[in-house]
Amino acid sequence: MEIVKYQDSDYESLVAFMRINWSSEHAIYNKELFDWQYRVDEDGLAESLLLVDNGCIEGFLGVIPGEYSSNGEQYKGISFAMWIVSEKYKNSGLGIMLMKEAEKYNPVCLTLGCNFQVVPMYERMGYSYSDHLNRYVIPLDVNGYVNLLKDPVDQASIEQWIAGVEERLIHSYSPILNITGEELEQLYINSVQHRFSLSQYRSASFWDWRYINSAGYKYLFFGDSTSEGIVVARLDRVHALDENIHGTKVLRIIEIIPVNADVWEGIADHRLNEMIAGVLSWARDQGCAAADYQLSSNRLEHVLESIGFKKQNIDYSPTECGLAGLFQPFRHRVNPINFVWKIKNNEGAFQNTEVNDIYLVKTDGDMDRPNIWPLPKGWN
Repeated sequence: MEIVKYQDSDYESLVAFMRINWSSEHAIYNKELFDWQYRVDEDGLAESLLLVDNGCIEGFLGVIPGEYSSNGEQYKGISFAMWIVSEKYKNSGLGIMLMKEAEKYNPVCLTLGCNFQVVPMYERMGYSYSDHLNRYVIPLDVNGYVNLLKDPVDQASIEQWIAGVEERLIHSYSPILNITGEELEQLYINSVQHRFSLSQYRSASFWDWRYINSAGYKYLFFGDSTSEGIVVARLDRVHALDENIHGTKVLRIIEIIPVNADVWEGIADHRLNEMIAGVLSWARDQGCAAADYQLSSNRLEHVLESIGFKKQNIDYSPTECGLAGLFQPFRHRVNPINFVWKIKNNEGAFQNTEVNDIYLVKTDGDMDRPNIWPLPKGWN
């Protein structure tokens, strides 16, 4: 038995292994999407690991490599995105061997959206744990929003909520087309890097890879990287073929990065607020029924609440905030996006980091990539 790094020549064998041991069909079996997510380089090499026995794949640890910033230091790191061991080697300890091999070369390791059953194992291995990203929701159309809730709700309360939101939707902001990775890297450095104890270093190449040249979704940029801040978002549509909600649009806000870094410390910035409201106004004009946003920290809550967002609890309460958890394929309830993380400093000691001192969004793992492929024409 040996552990080796994934190479492009392993692709067909790996997909055959995953079809048997994980899922018979999945979007990630599209090679362009697979290569993009795992950052397979031009030489066909990647950081993901294979467990091989006599030439046969018996395990796979999919990892997304990146650079991380922690307390002023730069570290190599990875996000675990998939972890599979064949049935005959389950509970053998070989899966943990894969993880430990990956940890050897990466001082920062994390996972977004891990199975609840393996959380105790992560904690035994020195990881910290949070049971959810904070999710904030906002309605933009009464009927469309109500149809995306699981439980009956007093429609008058949603009408009242939207009336308060619409008072703020004065100016519409259209997507900008000429943003560069270099501009976005500078905004990250000025706004996020030194205000959080842990974040993925958002270099120009990160922005180019993860958003501008994404193989999965078309991401939209709003705002100004020098005066207000930037919103990164995408238009999502409900995929529920046999239901009348099929095709309903929702704005998924992925990143909100203010120019004024003091916003992270609770300071109000009317330019940022106006810009976010302008994005919502644009989304309403596009026919979106709702918008949502998720972040590990609660340090934008004061901004979001001032615009009209409300926080959804991990049990989808209160009822008026019970916006569906997954839109493609549509499900009212999915487990919240939890996360684990571990940081070893340059001396090899573990660093403790408070969850509100961590900047993580869905795209810091594999929580924002298609589950259905190909998407219907015109949806992406």
